Parts: sequence; C-alpha cells; structure tokens
Amino acid sequence: MHSQLLDARYRILAVLSAREVAQTHLVEDTSVPHKIFVLKQLQPASNNPQALKVLRRLFAGAAESLKKLGQEHEQIQPLVAYFEENEEFYLVQEFISGNALTEEVLSGTPLMEDQVISLLTEILEILVYVHSNQVIHQDIKPANIIRRESDNKLVLIDFGAVKEIVTTIVGNLEYIPVEQLHGNTQYSSDIYALGMVAIAATMGLTANEIAILPSKKNLLTGEITWRHRNSPVNQKLAKIIDKMVRFDYRKRYQSATEVLNDLKQLNNFQEHNKHLESKKQQLILTGIASCIFVSISAWFFFTSKPVTNVQELHQQGVAKYEKGNYQGAVKDLTQVIALHPQNALAYNRRGDAFYRLADYQKSQADSSQAILLNPGDANAYYDRGFSFYELKKYKEAIADFTKAIKLNSGNAYAYYGRGISYTQMKEHKKAIEDFSKAIALKSNYTEAFLQRGIVRRRLKLRQAAIADFDAMIAINPDDAKAYYQRGLVQFGNQQKYAAIKDFDKTINLNPKYTEAYLYRADAHSELGYKLEASEDYNQVLELNPKLITAYIHRGIHRFSFGDYQGAIQDYNQAIKLDPKNAAAYNNRGNAHLERGNKKAAHADYSQAIKINPNYALAYYNRGVFLTKQGNKRGANTDLQQAAKLFKKKGDYASYKDAQSQIKLLR
Repeated sequence: MHSQLLDARYRILAVLSAREVAQTHLVEDTSVPHKIFVLKQLQPASNNPQALKVLRRLFAGAAESLKKLGQEHEQIQPLVAYFEENEEFYLVQEFISGNALTEEVLSGTPLMEDQVISLLTEILEILVYVHSNQVIHQDIKPANIIRRESDNKLVLIDFGAVKEIVTTIVGNLEYIPVEQLHGNTQYSSDIYALGMVAIAATMGLTANEIAILPSKKNLLTGEITWRHRNSPVNQKLAKIIDKMVRFDYRKRYQSATEVLNDLKQLNNFQEHNKHLESKKQQLILTGIASCIFVSISAWFFFTSKPVTNVQELHQQGVAKYEKGNYQGAVKDLTQVIALHPQNALAYNRRGDAFYRLADYQKSQADSSQAILLNPGDANAYYDRGFSFYELKKYKEAIADFTKAIKLNSGNAYAYYGRGISYTQMKEHKKAIEDFSKAIALKSNYTEAFLQRGIVRRRLKLRQAAIADFDAMIAINPDDAKAYYQRGLVQFGNQQKYAAIKDFDKTINLNPKYTEAYLYRADAHSELGYKLEASEDYNQVLELNPKLITAYIHRGIHRFSFGDYQGAIQDYNQAIKLDPKNAAAYNNRGNAHLERGNKKAAHADYSQAIKINPNYALAYYNRGVFLTKQGNKRGANTDLQQAAKLFKKKGDYASYKDAQSQIKLLR
C-alpha cells in the first residue's frame, strides 16, 4: 500500500492499469473511512508553461461538464473531484461495483436479439442525456460500460473527452470512426462506436474478430460487411445497426433519439409475437412445473452441501473472471482452493486472473501448482509460459510453450508465445519458424505477421518483411502498425519517398503515432527537406516532450544543416533527461568541435566512452580529434580500439575507415 497521499487525502490501494501517459488506481479517501474510489492520473503531452495554462482551463471545463453529468444521471459514473499536482492532472470517480460488458459481448457467443435491443436501448437513453448537454463520450466500448452489481443496470464510465484534452491517448481503433481520428468528432461518432458493440454482441465476435472487422469493407460502397450467411440476423435489426456504423457520418443516425425510435418500433413488433407464443407455452409449463420441483428437491436432499458449495464457488469465480472482475475471481477461487486443495482447474483459473491483474509471480506459481496436480494440462503450461515471458524468464517460457505444443499441437497462440520468446533470446530463425506455424494454423493472425515481419526487417530480409506487412494490410487496411513497419523497411532500404508515403498513411490512420512522425522527419532530413523535417520533429516533441530519441534525431538534423548551437541545445536536453546517454555526449562532442570548442568536444567523447566502453564511434571520433591535435599515440590507441569494435559488430565499412585513419598516423 502506498503511504503518500494525493491531494492530501487519497491513498493508492492498487494499480488497475498503467500506461505511459495515463494510470488508473484504486484509492481510498482518508477523510471518508471505508470508501474507495477510482483515480485517473493523466500526464500532459507538454510541460510548456503556456501549454499547461491552456490545458488547465480546458481540463477544468471538461471535468465540470463530466461532474454535472454524473450528478444528474444515475447511469453515468460520478466524478467526485479533480485536481492538479506536480503538473499532472487527476480525476477521482466513484468505484462502480460490477462487471465490464467486455466478456458479455465479446465472449464468442451471440446474444439473443432481445438482449441486443435491450442493451442498445439502455445505452442510447444515457447518450440522449449526454448529447443534450453538448458532451460526446468519444470512447464507447465494452470495457467502458459496467453492469452495476447492485441493480444490474448499465453504467457509462471513462469519458474520452477529458483524456483527449490532457494526453495523447487514442482509444481502441475498432470502435473509432474515421472522422474522430481526424479530429472532427461528431455526436454520431458515439453512435458508430455503439453500433460496433452491437455487431459484436449480435454476431458473437471475440476481441480479435472485432479488431479486424473495420477492414471487412464492401469494395464498392466502403461500408463494413459484418453479416454471415450461416448466422441469420433479424433484417430489421441489421438495418438499424448498418445505419449506426455508416462510414460517412452524415449518412448515419444523427441523434440517439432517432435510433431509439427505430428500436422501439422493432421491439413492439417482437413483443406482440412473444405474447402469442407465451400463451402456448403456459399450459405446457404448468404441466411440468411440479415434476421439476420434485426433481430439484431430491437433488438438494441427496447432494452433500460442502461439495455443492465448492462447485458453486468455482462457477461463481469463473463467471466473475469471464466478466472481467478479476479481483472477485481471485477471492472466490481462493476459497475453492482452501476447501479443495487438489483442484487443479481452480489453480489454473486463479492463475489466469492473477495474470490479468499483472501479478505475474502469483500467476506463475498457480500455473505451476496446476501442472503439479495435472501434468497433462496443456493450458497450464501455456499460461505459465506467458507468465515467465512477462517475468523476462525467456528460457523457461520457451520450455513451457514447447510442452504446451507437445500436448496440443494445434494451438497457434502457443507457437506465437514461443516465437516472441525466441525473439527476446535473439534466436531469430526459430522465432520465424514459430510465427510461420502460428500463421499456418490461424491465417488472419496479424500479430504473428507483425512479429515475423519485424524479425525479418532486423535481419535485413526486406522483401520477406514487406510481404508480411502487406499481408497485415490485406487483412486490415486500417492497421497503422503495418504501414509504419513497412515504412521502416523502405527507410532502411534507402527508399525514402516510399517510406514517407507509408508514414503518411500511418499518421492519417493514427494522428498521434509519434514514431511515424520521427522517422518521417528523418527521411525528410536525409532528402534535404529542412522545413518538413523540422515540422515533424517539433510535432514529435509536442506529442511527447520527454522522448530522448527525438531530441537526438533533431540534433543530428540541425547539425547536418549547420545549426550547431541548435544541435547542442537538443543534446543538452537529451542529457538532462538521461545523464547516461552516450550517443548524446558523442554527438554533442561533434557539435562542440564544429564550433571550435575543442576542450568541450574532447570531454564529451571521453564521457561517452566512460558510459559505454564499447562505443566504437566515440573512440573513432576522439581518435580523429587527437590526430588533429598531434597526439599520435593517443589517436592510435583510440583508432585501434574503434577498428576492433567495428569489426566485432560486423561494421566493415567503418572498420576500413578506422584502418585508413591509422595508416595516416604513420
């Protein structure tokens, strides 16, 4: 438990989620005993005083709007407080006890039509109120809809509007329409997101299937194709959903009320049919009710209660896990294990819950116990493999994935897990083989294509890498990662214009893709486009003012155009953020040398070598510097070391260059 208090009152109890610019904590208010809240910590994209001044005003306005919504509507998560501390922004919201809609609609099993209509109606009624207050949620997805435990009602949480103001977070792209990505969010953007939730619920899609759904478009109309012949859907309901997810926001429903009206007409029609059917069923049900009662009574009489309790607890724990309530699942399954210590399945399930809670040590321990109790359980080895991976125990992970594959050779995810573990061990050939096997078992496995492509890019197997990223794009044309990775291949192959085209596409799909701006800036710089490169570097640092790589790259760019003072300023900032960054010292040495500050240049080269004794380029630069200073002995020592290190890492061009410099000393 954290002892530090935020805003002099909130004590952190647990981390619910952690991202680079946004963290979510479970906290207690020390001034209100036994009351817990959810606290969101948002790191601003810029710490510039002027930018912070604007952010404070926008943040306060958005937070006040959100606070008003929660006070006036019982199905919106109440905002208790908001504040700023150490140039970071915080939201404190009531903890909603219940389960996220994630597992309910992404379980792989279709919901009944009346369930889908009920779900849509309930959320749309909340949206009518939200939109009437000139607020757009901006992040509607199953994880942000909670089925409240106390009354089974749906509650809307985690409005994206406030997060978007402070951070650079972009939500799940499968629920975000194109106009929102381009910064032109509409009220119908929320309707689109809810329509995607409806598709997942109606078709019984999994999280992976909904992720690739936006790529399934009609070539003529551009609209999402989501209905299958083998999954009949009520045509009237399908027509409503189709209109909710139209590509062009102007052709969608323009208000939540419009959708509600159409759903109401559909519901009235179905209720009439149900009423007729229920009359037929009533006579049958009356006749068999007494038989059911007698059977149930006998079952309870002859079943021992302790066993029943264990079974019920286990089922209850599994249900909580499947609905995303991992803490609740751990609690129930712990009781099961206490009552029945030999229950391998309970250890297995509790291990899964610990993994979802990012407690990989406990997850690994539970999987180990499950294996001890049931050595033939492939899933336990598979689970423990991923726990070992997260614990950076890659050899152990490989051994477990190998065992899981031996027990179940048809599990594509086990091959993928072993592949990423081999990648960490730099066993690239084996990694490629495993990713290929995963793809053979699951042809639309985009993550396996991605990882295989990255390994191939690193091995300079450029055409093969491009083929992998092309395959990803064919599966999902809106996958920004695929274009970015293909751009890196083109960049490394000196195809700068092709690389820029791919980075353009990446940025169009995800305007906050920092790395794409960075490498597009490098491509522009190398092509001599000074202004375009500068704009991109500035955009990177606006998105992430603490990105050390961006300062170093912009420093190199400024150096190449003769702006040595500007380059030094960038390297100074990089060193301020990371005092042990050898590259920043080495590069700053070059800039100091160009400005005639020989003493500072020598000091920077020496500091780079002190930080990284295997830094060949720093030895080379200091060697060349000492040559010009007439210190042949010192120069020879440095250049010999540089040549040795260049040769060791296979950089033969630099090795020859170092050898040439050594010859000049003679």
